[in-house]
Amino acid sequence: MLGRSQVVRPRFLVAAFGGSNPPAPAISLIMSDFLNKYKSVYNVFLDNWDYQSHYVMFLEKLLYQKTILPTHIKEMIFAYVSSLNGCVYCKNIHAEIAKELIEEIKHSSPLEDISMSSIEEEYKSVLKFSYKVNQDLDSISQDDIDEILENDFPENVISEVIAICSAAQYMNTTVKAHKIPTLNENMNVASAKIMIQKGYQGLAEYMINRRNK
Repeated sequence: MLGRSQVVRPRFLVAAFGGSNPPAPAISLIMSDFLNKYKSVYNVFLDNWDYQSHYVMFLEKLLYQKTILPTHIKEMIFAYVSSLNGCVYCKNIHAEIAKELIEEIKHSSPLEDISMSSIEEEYKSVLKFSYKVNQDLDSISQDDIDEILENDFPENVISEVIAICSAAQYMNTTVKAHKIPTLNENMNVASAKIMIQKGYQGLAEYMINRRNK
């Protein structure tokens, strides 16, 4: 504790008006390998489960529970948006899921040419709309909405597409910012199959059980 006659002299005052400098504080070197820590996005989720669990449940309900769009189209949108955002990790997994769900889809179908004949005609406008949601929100017009509704979709499908694009953007940012490496082909196929079998919530529970063993 300082006495009344003791005065703390800031270092800049010492430099300006003379006197002795106080000893420099010890510098603590913090070594972290954080950017090499994660090999799977699910490990990021599990390490932050208090809040990431809500995102996983959101994905489960959005992509795997019955909604307006079939699951394979939702996975195609997710893969397409991931491709646009340069997230190869997400693009590969979700494209593989889509291919598993419908065998006739070629690897490049939703990613390089969204008008290929292998995509059902009524969903082409949905994929085109997802491009604008991800790349150029200001360009969205009533014509885009009308093109989708002309295929007998209810208006709610617009919000569903926006939600899928937003979910993909969040996942892409999480993967890229954590520097998670792209899975090799075998791991990618295996991950896609597990996801199809268990769903997002089921996969999380599976990984939690493995951690607890």
